[in-house]
Amino acid sequence: MTIRQLPQVAIEAGKEIDMERIRVKIKDIIGVHRTGFELLKIAHKMDSSVIPLQILHVLVQTASFYLGLLFTAELIDNLLEGNFSVAFLYGGLVVAGTLCFGMAGILLAGSGKRSYNRLMIGFYIMTREKAIALDYETMEQPDVVKKIARSERTAKMHGSLQSIVTVYRNILESLFTIATSVGLTAALCFAAPETDNRVLAVAARPAVSAAIVAAFSCTAFGVYAKVNKRFVEKNNRIFQSHTDVEMKLGYMLTHILRDYKAGKVIRIYDMKEMLLGNFRKFNTQSAEFFERWNDAGNQGTLFRNTVNGLYVVCIYLFVAVKALAGAITIGAFTQYAGALTKLAKGFQDFVENSAELKKKCIYMSDFLDFLNTESSHVKGSIPVEKRLDGEYEIEFKDVSFCYPGSGEMVLKHVNCKLTMKNKLALVGKNGAGKTTFIKLLCRLYEPTEGSITLNGVDIRKYKEEEYRELFSVVFQDFKLFGFPVWCNLAAGYERDDKKLWDSLERAGAAEFVRGLPSGADTVLYKSKEGGVDISGGEAQKLALARALYKDAPFVVLDEPTAALDPISEAQVYAGFNEMVKEKTSIYISHRMSSCRFCDDIIVFDNGQIIERGSHERLLSIRGQYAQMWDAQAQYYVE
Repeated sequence: MTIRQLPQVAIEAGKEIDMERIRVKIKDIIGVHRTGFELLKIAHKMDSSVIPLQILHVLVQTASFYLGLLFTAELIDNLLEGNFSVAFLYGGLVVAGTLCFGMAGILLAGSGKRSYNRLMIGFYIMTREKAIALDYETMEQPDVVKKIARSERTAKMHGSLQSIVTVYRNILESLFTIATSVGLTAALCFAAPETDNRVLAVAARPAVSAAIVAAFSCTAFGVYAKVNKRFVEKNNRIFQSHTDVEMKLGYMLTHILRDYKAGKVIRIYDMKEMLLGNFRKFNTQSAEFFERWNDAGNQGTLFRNTVNGLYVVCIYLFVAVKALAGAITIGAFTQYAGALTKLAKGFQDFVENSAELKKKCIYMSDFLDFLNTESSHVKGSIPVEKRLDGEYEIEFKDVSFCYPGSGEMVLKHVNCKLTMKNKLALVGKNGAGKTTFIKLLCRLYEPTEGSITLNGVDIRKYKEEEYRELFSVVFQDFKLFGFPVWCNLAAGYERDDKKLWDSLERAGAAEFVRGLPSGADTVLYKSKEGGVDISGGEAQKLALARALYKDAPFVVLDEPTAALDPISEAQVYAGFNEMVKEKTSIYISHRMSSCRFCDDIIVFDNGQIIERGSHERLLSIRGQYAQMWDAQAQYYVE
């Protein structure tokens, strides 16, 4: 390569870089609108009227403005010419048009707000429906939880689907405005001058007019686009830096300061200053963020308005030249000046809303990712046989399991068969794998290795919902909800009062439910109007009653008496046989005394089954079960 060839090579390299930038820019724009259109499809699916209503509203507003310009121009010209009857007609058209278009705009705006409300509510419903539809194993994954949290936080701060519809509506309105204004601007440029003044005549010539308009429009719009891009990027950097603070502040407000149940701990441990200190710190950081955000926004608005103001001055000077040159009438002056001003506004709105669309699509991408999240469980298709005798055989075959994101096996090569209609106890130290065993049994998780079979068939081949119908479970961290007692017990099944009270009686909860203000119709928890708080023991009895109400072949009880007083615990044990009669029951407990009520006992240690047998047999072999029994028994011996 010679020295003379270097400049040409540099030019060609520069062209390649520019083309690459253009390709990246086009790809970026296509990606934004692909996301935007996907969100619009979801919005249309939720409410098919929302998009047509917004398009119609844009058409009405655009027609109102430009017809108003046209009629006003004719009104002024006819008044100046003394054609008062025609002027009166155009005056009437201005009034009638303003009234009709105004009424139409109000009606469309009202309908649009109602559609927006439906979208806002629909967004939260769709998010929760998707969450509930996912299997428990997928739903528990931290990245999935974060996607939901970010989606809902974004919706609260920046709007959800309705904000996407609004941005597209504004973009469409700006495009209509630009197209209409360009048409009127072209008509203005090609209007021939009628003057003897050579300077005005030259300036008002069509070619010169087009060049003048193109020059200051391109200059103004180019400067505006660069200024807007700069401040949009600045705003985005400021917003992204604030994410953690906003989440911490939201946690303080929602889960601590507004949770009346936390009040006891706060007062006992004198946590007031510590909590308020953190709250003040996060609030100060949040206030500083909004100050920086507002300052950046105000600076951007100042620069944009300055550019727009200079452009408007140039517009009026140019249109004045055309009017003085006789190319247009005085009435048309208002029409064309308004059109050119509207052109600037249309371009400004297009740039701002395009940037806003990109920002919102980035924020809403978490929502789309969440909607596209697939359950990790295999979708079975075999229906579960409905057996009146409750004879189901379940077997764990060399089952090992580790939680997602963890390399440590919680269960290791577990092999066991569940004996039907027996009372089985699972015992072992904390972390031994007992609750994980139950989660796998109920197919909340799937084995990492090995398989679980129902009547000889891998449970992954069964329909998941039908398989889970076989189990009633009271987990240690059970949940009751702020609904009437009967709703908490019946859950997803029809209300049957006979069955309801029978379940309450067997769980030892009937007496206290009858004593509630509205009996089984009483709403739980004071967070709801008219609700009542209940003790931990009462709540646990209701959870037991819910498990019994379902009337499933398998009843799983994880520490069912942990929150009960000794008398209530004794009553539950005394009625245990009646409570789970004709059912296979699985019982997890750290209280060895409860195991005496069980036919079979499995001892877990470090994720493995190390002992199995009856209470008497396990005591006789003097293994870990016997050690646990002896350790607890000493507290009951004088």
